[in-house]
Amino acid sequence: MQENFVKIGIVPKGKYSQQKVKCPKCSHTRKKKSDCSLSINIDDGLYHCHHCSWNGSVNPNYMQQDKIYTKPVTTNLKKINSEAIKFLNNRGITNEVIDANKITTTKDGRSVVFPYLKNNELINYKTRGIVEKTFTQSKNGEPIIFNYDRVVNQEFVILCEGELDSLSFEVAGFTWHTSVNMGAPNTKDKNLDKKLECITNSYEVFEKAKVVYLCTDNDDNGRYLQEELIRRIGAEKIRIIDTNPYKDANEVLINEGVKSLQFRFKKARVPKVEGIFSIEDIYESMLDGYKNGQERGTTTHIDCIDRAWTWRNGEVNIWTGYQNEGKSMFLNQLSVLKAFHDGWKFAVFSPENMPINDFFHDLIECYIGKSSDPYYHNNYMSEAEFKKGMEFMKKHFFIIYPKKSYKLEDIFERAKFLVQAKGIRSLIIDPYNTVQHRMHRGEREDLYISRFMSELKRFAVENKISVHLVAHQVTPQKDDNGRYNKPDVNRVKGGGTFADKCDNLLFVWRPHRALDFSNTEVVFGSQKIKKQKLVGYPQDVEGISYQRKSNRYYFNNQTPFDEVDSIRCESEQE
Repeated sequence: MQENFVKIGIVPKGKYSQQKVKCPKCSHTRKKKSDCSLSINIDDGLYHCHHCSWNGSVNPNYMQQDKIYTKPVTTNLKKINSEAIKFLNNRGITNEVIDANKITTTKDGRSVVFPYLKNNELINYKTRGIVEKTFTQSKNGEPIIFNYDRVVNQEFVILCEGELDSLSFEVAGFTWHTSVNMGAPNTKDKNLDKKLECITNSYEVFEKAKVVYLCTDNDDNGRYLQEELIRRIGAEKIRIIDTNPYKDANEVLINEGVKSLQFRFKKARVPKVEGIFSIEDIYESMLDGYKNGQERGTTTHIDCIDRAWTWRNGEVNIWTGYQNEGKSMFLNQLSVLKAFHDGWKFAVFSPENMPINDFFHDLIECYIGKSSDPYYHNNYMSEAEFKKGMEFMKKHFFIIYPKKSYKLEDIFERAKFLVQAKGIRSLIIDPYNTVQHRMHRGEREDLYISRFMSELKRFAVENKISVHLVAHQVTPQKDDNGRYNKPDVNRVKGGGTFADKCDNLLFVWRPHRALDFSNTEVVFGSQKIKKQKLVGYPQDVEGISYQRKSNRYYFNNQTPFDEVDSIRCESEQE
């Protein structure tokens, strides 16, 4: 849209939707050629000069209609009556403030009239019923902000949602107050520019002001208005006046008096801008961390593993090793233990382990410690045990398997749903090379991996879950004794960027596989732990073996599933 403005000689000068710039039609003819009299709306493509009245739209989809404003008929107004004064006094508005703002009543005396003056000329007004809460405006009056003449050249401006709130600040000693003319738009209102036309037509007020204090209502519509005004005026100029627990400034005045409004003005805060934080935003959690300790990794329920690594939300873990050495199985068994003891729920994207039936059979065998295939009749689980396993899996494990796309954003979309609907605590992507990658044209692989890992980290932090990515090692090399070398952080397929960008890098290794394929000895290790005080320390864990009969790993000839079996069997007997 900015290019369309430039084509007709209008030069936008900032990033904000609402701007005031020099008018190409009249600026060169005026004594003060630098005066910015042209209001433009970048989003909608609208423009209007407040000096020469040049207006229109650069939006090809906009149907332009010339606006004709009509000045109010003063015969419809009369001097304020006692009922109106009483109404305003009951709302905390003093007689002095009533007189200073030239408040009148309608001809029938049933409504208060708030005049909208510009250059001391009445160009619009708004009425408010005394008995009933009804509002009207002057027919075809030009929309401007309330109290325009008293704020137009001020360094500081208080902008409210309604006239009574605006006047409340004058009672508290602030004369540079104003209000939008139509209140806050509904959060579902699509005609936002119509509701905020008063801001467009009075934008010179906010352009000249150094600081604009916003005091909108403490409700959804008020917060919606606040967000839109921040966007249009610019966050760097804005300070927010908090009325909590009251709805608005007038309620603060009525219930707590002028000193409370003055105090709230002094405590006005800068707006919260997405992506910028200070310690104030996390003050309570920081204090909790000091008193109770920072969030630590939680146990794997295997002591020797805990020394090397623990589960922690918001972290990205790389699991590496050579193909077919048990990375996925090891991670899955730790997941089953976590699900059983701590109730964690997992989302798993693992196309290599499809069909889904096969994946769940493996998990159930691990959970029960027996085979689910009648071929292995010597260690075949009963139907009751199998159903017990299925019930457990139904509660704790969910498969992500998009039929049409394996793109990361599609995986995230389903994982996000599972976070919200099922409360999953962990996402497993197994392996990296099954994701449908979308590299930019000419993008180096290391830069793409860096971007990919950053997206994983962002998802982990935003959703407070533990993310796990399985990534294979390059072709294994053998040492002088003929054994495969230990997996190395720098030999992950795709390069060292994985190690650079992850929080923790873990490996599963069968050192004797090259010499004796039947040897099931396993070494688990952590080669990188980013936050060692909270998660664990890099080290190798030996004394691990895999038992095919039970489809479980043993640690120094003991299985952590003994406790699982005991508790499960007790529940079955009950």
